[in-house]
Amino acid sequence: MTRPVILGGAPYIYDYYRKTAAILLDETGGNTGNLAFRYAIANQLAAPAILPWHAPIQDIRAAGDVIVLPLANQLGAHTQLGPQVDRLEQIGLPIVGLGLGAQAKSAEDDIVLDPGTKLWLETLVKHSPTSRPNLGVRGPYTAAQIAKQGFPNATEVTGCPSNFINTQDDIARAVAAGWKRKIRHVAVAAGIPYIPSLAEIERSLAQIVTATGGAYIVQHGIEMLRLARREFDQMGPDVFALCKKYISPTSTDDEFKTWCRTYAYAFFDIRVWMDFLRRFDFVVGTRIHGVMLAIQAGVPAGCIAHDSRTMELCTTMAVPVRHFADIKAPLTCDNLLDYFEFDPEKYRETRRSLCSNYLSILASAGVRPSEGLLRVGR
Repeated sequence: MTRPVILGGAPYIYDYYRKTAAILLDETGGNTGNLAFRYAIANQLAAPAILPWHAPIQDIRAAGDVIVLPLANQLGAHTQLGPQVDRLEQIGLPIVGLGLGAQAKSAEDDIVLDPGTKLWLETLVKHSPTSRPNLGVRGPYTAAQIAKQGFPNATEVTGCPSNFINTQDDIARAVAAGWKRKIRHVAVAAGIPYIPSLAEIERSLAQIVTATGGAYIVQHGIEMLRLARREFDQMGPDVFALCKKYISPTSTDDEFKTWCRTYAYAFFDIRVWMDFLRRFDFVVGTRIHGVMLAIQAGVPAGCIAHDSRTMELCTTMAVPVRHFADIKAPLTCDNLLDYFEFDPEKYRETRRSLCSNYLSILASAGVRPSEGLLRVGR
């Protein structure tokens, strides 16, 4: 078997208790949710080496025979990945990419790629270990978009590797059982204050957190991490006012700071994050990885989609999802479950099928999977 070397950062942040929000955001790649698939992949391969992207090339070559890249929504107009091409060429090892997604305004639109990002995609495909697919992608939309870029045989639909974190339990059964319980305690996978169309929903979610003594878990944006880290003096008055208006517009500044100290959280270790989520009856919000971690912990959850990337992931993995435009009334504890459905049999079978595709990619590259991943794919 070949030795895999994972490039792209550690699966959790060390000594995060003493680091600022800015440092933590950088170390998570701009979103704490990235830790979900980093952690997943690190535990789904048998004895991988894990090195940062900037590790010396000789160290990378010495550590493994094939590069494994934990990926996200890199395919879209928002990325310029040309600078990575030379380094991948210099390393010169075969490449496997896992979790790659395409991002556009809607699933009816084609992606537009910067020339450098197109070359990056071409480089990944060119360095496939074999003639078989070497890219695990988020869903059929991403696969179709990569085909339109000229690579129709490069992909397998796998969803996100975070869907296979819990390889021990029948999480479909646990989630279904939780669906029957009354919702008393809710955690929110919080959004960002720059999407006006989601403001009303975000305020409703914040009110549910207050009403249930819940948690408001942030993932992305320096201003959101600073709220959760209580770094109010680092925000600037305009940014603080923007966040307050988005989340709790009727609060005074002091009241909002107290609310954040009470309810706002950020996590930098997936194990701690998932264990924390087990105390809740339901997890809801616009952040797919916050929702995914709840489901992996056996907790009912629903994702509120607002773009093609989130909707693709949820529908591919049979994760409960509702487009924000379909939510007409303010969300409350009493109506949350009216907007989401969970089919345990469909989720279980879909997960097994996606895992089988994942295992196919690893087998083609000669990479040995963990025993847990094999168990899910059977």
